[in-house]
Amino acid sequence: MLNLKNVLLMLRFPKFINLIKTKFDETYEVLVEEILLKGCVTASELIIKVAKRLQEQKTVNILLQELKDNFNSLVTAKYVTRLSTQVTKAEELYLLPNLDLKQILTVLNGENETLSDAGIYWTINSDRFHQDLRDQLIVNSVSNKFDDNMGELIRLLLQQMYVRTDPWVSSSNPIPILEVKDIVKKRNTHPQLATFFEQYVNILEQDATGIIRKVGEASGGSFQVEIKHIFTQLTWEAVEEIVNEKFDSKASRIFRLVKLRHYIEPEQIQNLVMIPAKEVKRILYMLLEENFLVVNELKRSATSLGPSKSFTLFHIRLSQVVRTMLELCYKTLYNIMTRRCHEKYLNKRLIDKKHRVDTITHGMRVQGISGDSVLDIEEMITPPENEILERIGKMMKKLSLTELEIDETLFLLEMYLKYE
Repeated sequence: MLNLKNVLLMLRFPKFINLIKTKFDETYEVLVEEILLKGCVTASELIIKVAKRLQEQKTVNILLQELKDNFNSLVTAKYVTRLSTQVTKAEELYLLPNLDLKQILTVLNGENETLSDAGIYWTINSDRFHQDLRDQLIVNSVSNKFDDNMGELIRLLLQQMYVRTDPWVSSSNPIPILEVKDIVKKRNTHPQLATFFEQYVNILEQDATGIIRKVGEASGGSFQVEIKHIFTQLTWEAVEEIVNEKFDSKASRIFRLVKLRHYIEPEQIQNLVMIPAKEVKRILYMLLEENFLVVNELKRSATSLGPSKSFTLFHIRLSQVVRTMLELCYKTLYNIMTRRCHEKYLNKRLIDKKHRVDTITHGMRVQGISGDSVLDIEEMITPPENEILERIGKMMKKLSLTELEIDETLFLLEMYLKYE
């Protein structure tokens, strides 16, 4: 069967590679890139493949030892895990492989050799990458709302959370704030945070979004990081923004009012939003049709006066809205990919011509040919054709960027559903 989750995960591969590149160095990045390309691979085969790519930069013996150490580091940090089978035990998933560098060197030199870890396959642990992306999203959100010092404070709280809490719980175990203060003073990377530490903690605690919650007074106080609450708030903000973009500011105003009141009658909405009644009805039923609102009909009591036997209440079911937004994101991704294929198909002849010209000129430069000969080949593409190629390049770049941004929204919505 088709594993839909893994298909959609491919959208996130560039972010996984960038995350490893930012956190470690180039050799780690190439190791992860090769695993992503292969899907699953034995550790020895991976090291041989990466060594062939990087052997021009370092001597082979040093490179193989470095690659082995780096692979072990990825396993220890749980970015890479054994491919699970029916007989694989939980404690074996992150058991370091027994690698024989002499065997690997023999195979690298073109000789046949049975490798010591044959049949033991490794793959990417997407949960570990998602954990880092989740933390990055929280830190960026806090930094955007307050400043970089507050972002560093929440980053350290998350870091200390892992010492005493499972990574995917909805609310962390209590974290002594003095621990975090000591780390800030030792590192001294954010002097303003060190100077006004108590004030920053108070602001974060009193913020309406409820990012952290005080649970004890001992040793300066202990705090819980409310991960589930953070993603609920971020999702609400994303939903409101999408309603504003998809419909208009009037629809956004009505949506926010329903969110504020939880349950509200149409007549109350008309009185409070200061929009003509006819327009309010149109917007309400438009939001209802698109699954952004839900209607509840309640019967009036037998003693109530008036001709109406029931009354209507509008409210928002966030989980339903999130699933609607996921569908919108998937449709948009499909449209982007279709548009990209269409543009490539329309300009296939020109793109192929450009590719051939680039290949020829690259070959000439490798052979040491330059000057008028190379220029003559490059002039095979006329100025109007260059303009079209430039336009196509800009469009492809824009479509790729949009794809990555949609994946960010997808990730946020997936995190909300995970914690829900």
